[in-house]
Amino acid sequence: MKQIFYRILALLVGLWIPACSSAPEKPELEEQRIFRITHADSAGRMVSEIWTAPKLESLGTREISSEYFDQAMHTSDSRFSAISFSKLVKEFALKGGEDAVLLNCFDDYQGILSLDDVYRYDLRLATKIKLMSQNYKPDWLNPLLILVPDGKRPPFQERFMTANIRELKFVRLNDYYAPLRKIAGNSPEAQEGLEIFKNNCLFCHSLKGRGGNKGVRLIKAYDLSNGAEKKKFLADFKKTHHKDNPDKQDVEQFVTDENLDRIMELLSKAGR
Repeated sequence: MKQIFYRILALLVGLWIPACSSAPEKPELEEQRIFRITHADSAGRMVSEIWTAPKLESLGTREISSEYFDQAMHTSDSRFSAISFSKLVKEFALKGGEDAVLLNCFDDYQGILSLDDVYRYDLRLATKIKLMSQNYKPDWLNPLLILVPDGKRPPFQERFMTANIRELKFVRLNDYYAPLRKIAGNSPEAQEGLEIFKNNCLFCHSLKGRGGNKGVRLIKAYDLSNGAEKKKFLADFKKTHHKDNPDKQDVEQFVTDENLDRIMELLSKAGR
């Protein structure tokens, strides 16, 4: 009797295992996410479209490497599945003078790129990120990711490292930067500070309603008309933006001490 029972049990187990193994695998993070693309329609109204990773990849993906990414992240041999950013842009009829794309991210980071840069450097959008096993992956490093392909040499700046993108929104650069240019005024130092700030800092630290909110609002956190506060600002920057910080956001590599002086001049004017 026991032998018959065990044979029946083995048969049932044999039937059950293939049924379990044929269950669909859970989609990866990249496949679960949805992305929004916002643009003006033919009547000039802003409309949003929902895109998924498979829809983006239907434009054609390539597996590529990026020396630019590896240099910025202090990694090696990273690989990406990526689409042509310019090919995506051509899917939309931009009739309102839009010359840039705002990159709103899941973690309140906000990048911005001119369409001129998209075409000039043949920028890509990574839909999948493959780091070598020994490389630590911070929480913010998710698709969509702006990617500089090998062979292109844009300036080495934070603005070409935007990741975790949830929305691409077509805008006009003049409109976007207008409140910041007003702050800089005619001061050459503040104007230089503005260029550095908007290429490396604005994405986390908003100013006059522009930029991201991932980091603190600097003009509220520091009174940069005060010498002691300036020293504190510099010390805090060095402490939180070096290459070994937990988030692996090494902004220090993009910004020199002289650059920081110019940034403080801009923020001091903004605070006043």
